[in-house]
Amino acid sequence: MTFLLFITLLLLIFTILFTYKKLNHASTRFMYGIIIGWVLSFISFTLYLSKFNYYFNVIHSFFDFSPGTWNYLVLTQFNPNWLIRILNIGVGLFYCSLLGFAIAFTHSLGPKSQRIGYASILFYFAIQTVYFDPSIQISLSNEIHHPLVFNLIETVLKCLRYLILFVAFGLLLNYYLNYPKIRFIKNLTLYHVLLFIPLVVIHLFLFSWAPKVLVKATYLKGYYNYLQPPLSYQSILLPVFPYAIYLILFLMIYMVYKFHSIENYRKNRDIQINKSIDTATLGTRAFTHALKNHLIGIQSEAAYLKERHRADHESSYSLDLILESSHAALNSINDAAEKLKNINLNLQPMSIDLPVQQAVARLSELNVRCKVETSPSLSPAICYIDSNHLSEAIYNLLLNASESLQFREDGHIAIESSRQNGWALIRISDNGPGIADEHLETIFDPFFTTKASVNNWGIGLSYCHKIILGHDGKIVVDSKKEAGTTFTVFLPII
Repeated sequence: MTFLLFITLLLLIFTILFTYKKLNHASTRFMYGIIIGWVLSFISFTLYLSKFNYYFNVIHSFFDFSPGTWNYLVLTQFNPNWLIRILNIGVGLFYCSLLGFAIAFTHSLGPKSQRIGYASILFYFAIQTVYFDPSIQISLSNEIHHPLVFNLIETVLKCLRYLILFVAFGLLLNYYLNYPKIRFIKNLTLYHVLLFIPLVVIHLFLFSWAPKVLVKATYLKGYYNYLQPPLSYQSILLPVFPYAIYLILFLMIYMVYKFHSIENYRKNRDIQINKSIDTATLGTRAFTHALKNHLIGIQSEAAYLKERHRADHESSYSLDLILESSHAALNSINDAAEKLKNINLNLQPMSIDLPVQQAVARLSELNVRCKVETSPSLSPAICYIDSNHLSEAIYNLLLNASESLQFREDGHIAIESSRQNGWALIRISDNGPGIADEHLETIFDPFFTTKASVNNWGIGLSYCHKIILGHDGKIVVDSKKEAGTTFTVFLPII
């Protein structure tokens, strides 16, 4: 028993240390409810059994109680009414928190429906707690003398409890199968489903009868009978039950650890992004470094010649053009190197409309000639987003589109946000000259470009591709010559 208490205490300490900074998250609070409900049910149930001294052999077999410890519990005479209240609160808190966690974790309901769901859970918890309270039961038994009424109410409440279990697991399984396209969220959802199954099975094994009316009024006023909870199953599963309890405690510790890992993943997301971008740019850094050295040499010699031939205006003019071109090329190389270096993504849940708005605002500062129209989604999608990098990627797509329209009087760019099968879509369309079919498969390769300009290094689309992949998304292009181009960005909705 000492070891069991130690494990329980360890669980509570572990939970607090790993999650106390995240109590503003609804899913974290409901996870606390699951654990606290389980512990309250278990402890109050054990203490309530101490009222029935002949249960010593059962409890001793379950939890290795010593006779001295058991005698102490029996003689302490805990208030049975409060033990029943705590037991009922613990059982109700466990199941209601499980459903609340499923709703909060899966984001399966809209804001209004979510509030209704939480209110319904709270209402059920309050009704169950009040109805099974010993004082309320004694008052009701004095007013209502039809056992069928009590049996009907208990049956309805028990059916609602099983309905809660069905809905909670249904939400988690549906989320795992249909919604999350982000690998770590998909894995985390599966972990929770697999961990909750033994957690619920053991809880049902112990408390399938609870909550239950455990106090009855007698003919003598002020005297009550406290009913014994059913333990008919103990002869079958008694040998393995202590190990099952230890397993559940360790599983709850592991559940807290896996839940905490979502925050660590988002903070360390740069590790995976660094690897993917390093693989694509091992040779490009040396290439850009060599170009910079050559351009710096050209700048130095041009400046020297300009100083030597100051009196020759035609030579000075040509040398100024060389210096300006070299300076522009160096700026382009520095921009390319900035995009090719290791990228650290700080993914946070937010609406996809935010980076789109930032990108459009930047484009408007350039006073482009084309018309830009945005069509945000009626129901903004929430995704894990690095706002700075994603807005930069969208800006690059908009900039490419505006440059392709610089010679058209009727240039038009349309930006549309929508949702489709668990994905958030950002669609950027233009009515420009389009992209040749033979170039469609290579436009995302580093340094590929069809623009004949010293300022274009073919880095922008490669950068966009890497950033969107880093968001566990994808980008596709649809273009026809002289008919315009459409880039569609897919991001997984959470």
